[in-house]
Amino acid sequence: MSQRSLWIWVCGAVIFMTACGGTSVQSATPRPEVTEGGGSAMRGTRTEGTSSLGGGAEPSPAIDSERDSEAAPSSCSTPVFTEHYTDLELIDFINPTIVTSGNWLKNRQYHKVVTDSENNAPEVPVYAPSDAVATGVTYYLGQMTAWSGERFELGQYDLRFDAGCGVTFGFDHLSRLEEPFASLAPIEPVRDTRDAELRLRIDVEAGQLIGWTSGTEPAHTWDFIVADSGVVNAFANQARYEGSGDLRRLLHAVCPYEYFPSDLAAAYRAKFGNWQGRASDAGCRVPSDAPGTLAGGWFQSPFEDANAHADWGLVATLAADGYLDLNGPGAALRISPEHPSFLDPAEMTLAHCYEHYQGGRWAYVALTSDVTLVAAFGEGGCPSSLPATHQVFHR
Repeated sequence: MSQRSLWIWVCGAVIFMTACGGTSVQSATPRPEVTEGGGSAMRGTRTEGTSSLGGGAEPSPAIDSERDSEAAPSSCSTPVFTEHYTDLELIDFINPTIVTSGNWLKNRQYHKVVTDSENNAPEVPVYAPSDAVATGVTYYLGQMTAWSGERFELGQYDLRFDAGCGVTFGFDHLSRLEEPFASLAPIEPVRDTRDAELRLRIDVEAGQLIGWTSGTEPAHTWDFIVADSGVVNAFANQARYEGSGDLRRLLHAVCPYEYFPSDLAAAYRAKFGNWQGRASDAGCRVPSDAPGTLAGGWFQSPFEDANAHADWGLVATLAADGYLDLNGPGAALRISPEHPSFLDPAEMTLAHCYEHYQGGRWAYVALTSDVTLVAAFGEGGCPSSLPATHQVFHR
């Protein structure tokens, strides 16, 4: 990248500590917002877009925020991702959009880093897939859970980029950054990421090294996220997604590999899979909802315009390994496509009982209308009918 002068504008951010993360309130040291390139940071016909980043991969998320997308002008040409964004030889599998995290849905691709027999993972490089403008970086303490169940924290970086014409991309769960980001990022990680993002205006070139990551621990996963404001996905209750800032990121979720040339896209699609392998029809599943069926996302409260928020309740999606992820409040099941209780959630239109692929727990679900569902979770084998104790969920 050629040398450019730096134009610096100073801004501040206030970071609030959560109860579980410390005993005091901290104020972040004001950090510079940097614009590189003298004048406008945008090139050609690009217009400033937004990012659809945040959230964790595996295990639980630390952040999941998004600035509202702006529509691209009609004269824009969709950006093309011309470079690999990582070394695919170091990636075990990619579980593509839209993915399940607990009992909610996210716009991101989970990348599993290869590991040795002792679960040690190398740091993999992360590159910009296209010319873009870096718009923000967050440094936070990801909440991790060891295989033993012990909880611990791990510093992680989240970077956001504007590729122009309403297309944004970003990376989450990076372990360390390359320059100029390493010098500009916040010095101390935060537990509460509200207002913790450092805004940037720095040009990056396709193929430029952004940073390195071995992902979360112990899962060793990290995220690539792409959104396109020119794409509006359809959901079973569109008004809920349009009315909630927490849900709008899913409105513009896209399959990143549609923005690559065919040869590069094929290399990534060949990595589609999940913890139990790869399904023959593995692919991006955008959007996730199938109206009139179990498939997709459900919420704990009925939808009201004045109370449009994302109180996620239950999700039912097929992962890239072909397994059904069926998760509710405090409950998580994976159902193998070979299991007797397996039924594609897009084909579940009445009532059904699912059993976890390793046994020991079940979920009984029943549609009472196109926009309401009742569900019960328990241990042991499937009951013959819906238990009297159950919960109602809503589109």
